[in-house]
Amino acid sequence: MNKRVTLSDVAERAGVSKATVSAVLSGKAGKSIRVSETRMMRVFAAANALGYVPNTAAQQLKSGDDNHIIAVFTYENMFPADPKSEYYLFFAGIQQEAEREGYDILILNNWAKEKSRSSRIRLASGAIMIGVTRDDMHITGLVKQQFPLVFVGRREIGKGLPVNFVSFDYFRAVDDIVRIVSRFSDRLIYISSRLSNAEPSADKSLYLHQSCSDHGITIEDVLIENSVTEESLKKVLSSKVVIFDRLFIADLFTPVFKERNLVIGKDVFGAILEDDWTESHEEWTSWENRRMELGALAVKRLIAFLSGKDVDAGKMVEMNVVERLSTSGV
Repeated sequence: MNKRVTLSDVAERAGVSKATVSAVLSGKAGKSIRVSETRMMRVFAAANALGYVPNTAAQQLKSGDDNHIIAVFTYENMFPADPKSEYYLFFAGIQQEAEREGYDILILNNWAKEKSRSSRIRLASGAIMIGVTRDDMHITGLVKQQFPLVFVGRREIGKGLPVNFVSFDYFRAVDDIVRIVSRFSDRLIYISSRLSNAEPSADKSLYLHQSCSDHGITIEDVLIENSVTEESLKKVLSSKVVIFDRLFIADLFTPVFKERNLVIGKDVFGAILEDDWTESHEEWTSWENRRMELGALAVKRLIAFLSGKDVDAGKMVEMNVVERLSTSGV
């Protein structure tokens, strides 16, 4: 039987006192004891290496610690408190639900720093993670130590590691869109970006191909970077039905269609696999904006996690398709 790793073992490996380890791993560094950023990172590294996995939520419940603080953390270079950010409505939903449940919010964004991007998360009871920029090393450490985390959007960080998340029900919405565009052709072009490798885009692509197969639709993938090529335009015009992965990709093609006097909903049909969070794509069929609901759901799941309740790995928010000119016809 393996010997249980203790605080003393972590302290010895990190070269610090047991009190320092206790303060860091309990989230009390800077309160009961002052600990430098460098020492905190040494403690986290030692705990990860030894496999020390304290259950932070259980410790707080057992001690009666009334630390009603939720951290909202992003690795993106713009925090979602900016209304122009695509993450803003997620944050608004998180904020409203947290206030309703009596939790304060600790806002963190250390994207630009090289050191200890996630250590301050431990000042909170748990954290909600927003954004798709990768920093799996720090996230993996938090998950291994059973720190309560909920991601907005599905996230994979490593084999065998549990990741709690909330996401949109992409499968249902994508299938509805395929049913709609199948009225115009049995062949469509799917345009996505070479620059996007996040899990949501991978999910949408998977479901789109599956749905097209189910409905007897031929699909051709086209990858672009930041401009419309003649080849990609010819493919779209040969099919007359196009599906865009993101709003910004539709933004590249829409002015080109208009320059060539192509009418959306007459010469070109299609949809965008995203909600119109910018409220500037009134021509294109997409799905309804339920970002605030998803943010609120993340808070509910985190609180359930903190309360010791069993929760499934992922929870979905359903979305209805909003049909516009691009599939209703002129």
